Amino acid sequence: MLKVQSRAMGALLVAFGLALTNARAAELQFGTTGKSDSTSIVSYIAMEKKLFEANGIQLNWFAAGSAAKAVQQTLAGSLDISIAATDQTVRAIAQGAPISIIAGAVTAAPFRVLGNKDVHGWADLKGKTVSVGGPSDQTLFFFRIMARKNGLKDADYDLVYAGTTPARFAQLVSGAVGAAVLTNPNDLVALDGGYTDLGTAPDYVPVWAQNNVFVNSDWAKTHNDLVVGFLRAFISASKFFYDPANREEVLAIFMKYNNSDRNTAERIYQFYQDKGIIARDAALSEAGLQAVVDSLIANKELTSPLSIATIIDAKFLTQAMR
Repeated sequence: MLKVQSRAMGALLVAFGLALTNARAAELQFGTTGKSDSTSIVSYIAMEKKLFEANGIQLNWFAAGSAAKAVQQTLAGSLDISIAATDQTVRAIAQGAPISIIAGAVTAAPFRVLGNKDVHGWADLKGKTVSVGGPSDQTLFFFRIMARKNGLKDADYDLVYAGTTPARFAQLVSGAVGAAVLTNPNDLVALDGGYTDLGTAPDYVPVWAQNNVFVNSDWAKTHNDLVVGFLRAFISASKFFYDPANREEVLAIFMKYNNSDRNTAERIYQFYQDKGIIARDAALSEAGLQAVVDSLIANKELTSPLSIATIIDAKFLTQAMR
């Protein structure tokens, strides 16, 4: 009888503790391009392991639909902290937007160009339509570089725009396009389905800062503890990802959030581990950021150099690492 009462009292104390934690938790509106992208593995781990709650945060996660929309919604105040393609963030900063990059998320760009089943090489894309993220999206930037290095001119193909990898994958499978720029896990699904591998972006652009964590600078000034708490959770999740002891649990999280089979999850996991796709400890890569800036200058989207110091605000990451 005493044991039963003791267990009941223990359950009540746990419930009471959880209630107090929830009462203290501060809401944070978090945005990414989508919610089924393998590059969000650190966010998935932090959610699954309740690392945000451990840092006093009630996370509300939204899919913005595109990197540009994530930036817009962060500027508008509907999102507090976001992760999206770096080029969109840099464009906004160059135009005077109060946006700061505060941590790294994805280093190399894990994009792959997949051709339809009647495409056997780059030359077969002449006269065909290619699906990329948008007219100012990094997927177009990488496709242009890869196509040019394989002898195609920009006028040799047409473009259609779809903001997310699942949308581009659907266009490829439907036969509406001759090729699409995809990321995991859809690129692996396409490979297994017999679509043609035309190469990966890191083979052409090895130094890069694909996705970064960013904030509205004005909001962050008055929410320092919330920003630091988010980054502490994010750093812990990145450490969890790279710890070999957690391999099986990371694979399970991949499968749960991406709705992928074990074989696909293992291939993504190994690729990310081997290539260091995920930013270790959420570290900022100044060389990678400079590569993004240089690409925008080369494409004449920036008319003058942009100092890396004007793009990043490292103080939050410094505090989170203490």
